[in-house]
Amino acid sequence: MEVVVLSYFNRTKVFFLIIVFLCFFVVYPFLLPFVFGISFAFLYESVLEKLYQLFKFKKEIWKWFLSVILVVLTLTAIIGPVLTLVTTGIQESVTLINSLDSELKNPEAIKHASSNISVYLDKFSIHYSAEEIIVKATDVLKKIVTFLASGVGSALTATPAFMIKFSVFILTWIFFMIHGKKYRNYFLPILIPWEKEREIISKTISSVLKALIVANVLVSCIQAFLITSSLALFGIPRFALMGIIAFFASFIPVIGTAPVMIGAAAWCYFSQGRLGAAIGIIICAGLVSLVDNVMRPFLMKGGADLNFFWIFLAIVGGMSQFGVAGAVLGPVCFALFIASIKALKEEQSAMLTHQDEEVPNP
Repeated sequence: MEVVVLSYFNRTKVFFLIIVFLCFFVVYPFLLPFVFGISFAFLYESVLEKLYQLFKFKKEIWKWFLSVILVVLTLTAIIGPVLTLVTTGIQESVTLINSLDSELKNPEAIKHASSNISVYLDKFSIHYSAEEIIVKATDVLKKIVTFLASGVGSALTATPAFMIKFSVFILTWIFFMIHGKKYRNYFLPILIPWEKEREIISKTISSVLKALIVANVLVSCIQAFLITSSLALFGIPRFALMGIIAFFASFIPVIGTAPVMIGAAAWCYFSQGRLGAAIGIIICAGLVSLVDNVMRPFLMKGGADLNFFWIFLAIVGGMSQFGVAGAVLGPVCFALFIASIKALKEEQSAMLTHQDEEVPNP
């Protein structure tokens, strides 16, 4: 064992590993978009090869062309609905501002609304006069405006950094979709000189990434369908738009689709006075949350070769340690652990079989 280790860590290999570490240090600020770009490239690599063979292209320039087309189509499928949501949100905000502007110009309307709120709060032993409610509402509006202003300022400040990281993600995605296999075949044998272990890593990461994509997209579609159906059932206006919002919100860790359902329940209760509908929407929100927490690990189970408990623990633990990237790194680490155990068992079984064959018959 000592001889093998010394033969591996010769002067050239040590020098190479030092250079790899320096390159890693340079790329570290963009590590997350770089890793996600490589992951997407790995998933799209087989699609690119099939398209390249289908059209019988010969020159590599066509690989670049097909790669760009695949990336553009994928981003269009994602960004298109997002732009629709943003446009609709702006239109709704303008309508709300116009309605608030007309109401704020009418002091009697404000006094009437604050009086109604005061009477409503008295039922819960919360005593505020109409004047106190107006003062508190004004303070809340000031805080909201200040928060939004600071948020817009932070967003504008972070935009250049975000654009750079997004560019790194796109370029990494396209480049490794074309050259990923070549780089793996060249560098992996140097970094991991054991063929069997390289095969384990390759198969495990491939299965986990595919399972993650399928599980997340499928569960998000199911959640969006359930939310759209429940909101339509309880008579929420623009339920289809809320379903689209829920689809994208379902990818947000921890928060998920809760704001959509809670907002719909609050609208039913405070605006329409329908307590039963509000309770029904909250119950549906609980069912949707159950679908998310149960189906996502269940769908990942087959690809990652882990049961429900380990998948759940890998996702939660990975996200607590590495943030959003931990949702991928956690299951990959646990799946590699299971794969390494299987490899050890196969090696032990092979050794026992070999020993039995060497024992002479009496």
